[in-house]
Amino acid sequence: MSQISIKKGPISLSGLLFKPTGQSGKTPGLVVVHPGGGVKEQTAGTYAKKLAEAGFTTIAYDAAFQGASGGEPHFLEDPNERVSDVYAVIDYLQNLDSVDSDKIGVLGICAGGGYAVAAAKGDQRLKAVATVSMVNIGDSARLGWDGDEDPLEKLASLKAAAAQITAEAKGAERAAAPYVPPQPDDKTPRDMREASDYYLTPRAQHPRAENKMLYLSFPRVLTFDAFHLADVFLKQPVLLIAGSDAGSLWHTQKLDKLIGGATRKVIVPNGAHMDFYDNETYVGPAALDVAEFMKKHLS
Repeated sequence: MSQISIKKGPISLSGLLFKPTGQSGKTPGLVVVHPGGGVKEQTAGTYAKKLAEAGFTTIAYDAAFQGASGGEPHFLEDPNERVSDVYAVIDYLQNLDSVDSDKIGVLGICAGGGYAVAAAKGDQRLKAVATVSMVNIGDSARLGWDGDEDPLEKLASLKAAAAQITAEAKGAERAAAPYVPPQPDDKTPRDMREASDYYLTPRAQHPRAENKMLYLSFPRVLTFDAFHLADVFLKQPVLLIAGSDAGSLWHTQKLDKLIGGATRKVIVPNGAHMDFYDNETYVGPAALDVAEFMKKHLS
């Protein structure tokens, strides 16, 4: 593993490059997209390392405006930037002598899964797509974690964001909201309680994953749809992996239906959303499924 810097227009993305050992010749390349609020050193790095051990050259990286990557203001979640981050990482992989530039795939976890799908719709350099515990961040913002809320209720959030953004344009301090609940209670969905434990305790806490999303992000996230036109343009082989007990499962099922059936769908019994971040009982088999799928479709 080595630290790398990935050029993206006027800024650079901070990345981790994992290369397979004991392998000669060119290898397939994989872009690994981290969840919302995450950084490359967490679950994205875990999958990138495992997939490199399976024979791929992989890159996990921090999104623009987040982690150790460039971009101001920091802690901005901009879906369009997140999608174009993937394009910049493809550029980097295609310029590595050790990578077959015609054999590049993408894996995304949680919101990274939605971004992976959105990137693959528009960039046919990506030959295969895999998602784990996928979330379409726009749908989640509009419809709530369980997908059962009225999106019209989010107009209040947009109005509050507009007022805050106006104040910031006039010199006020940037304001942010948390990605995951800092103090979950019994009414908090299981996945969100476990996300809080993952991000905010020594389990996986990282100093550059500060659980912040600027109010400036709200209009960009609420009006984004990772799945828009997927039925038209997402023609690459698609692997969908999710847990049967995940509150986020509906995102996986929605995309599966939209594209007329994924190439392969794996619904893991008893698995919850966060189990696929660092629980080896789930992460190990998921990484193996991704490796086998990519070997088949990047051959």
